[in-house]
Amino acid sequence: MITQDQHQASLIEQTVTMFDGAITETTAVDGLFIIDQWLNRLDLTGDEDTDDIADTLERLRAEVHVALHSKQPDNQRIATILQDLIEQTQKVASLAEASAEQQELAQLIAMLQHLHRQANQTID
Repeated sequence: MITQDQHQASLIEQTVTMFDGAITETTAVDGLFIIDQWLNRLDLTGDEDTDDIADTLERLRAEVHVALHSKQPDNQRIATILQDLIEQTQKVASLAEASAEQQELAQLIAMLQHLHRQANQTID
């Protein structure tokens, strides 16, 4: 995940664009699609530094899948998973090898933080 890669940059842009706005405006199907795209990308290019991200995405995928079928997402659990994902992405972004993608990763982190805030607001 750390190398400068057009496919990855495109996936980051696609993710940021998809979730730009309210979390409620994105369907569970859209969420599953983008999570699957990330899991495929990490499977192809991931390394030890991104293993935790892939594991967290698997947890998030399971929650979104449940939400799709039950129509009642567990926003507390989703918020917790998003917080883990934010921290893991920040860790990868801080690595020297990630310097070529700092801007894209910063956008991705900001989008994840935005989704996290929205998920937390819907808990009450």
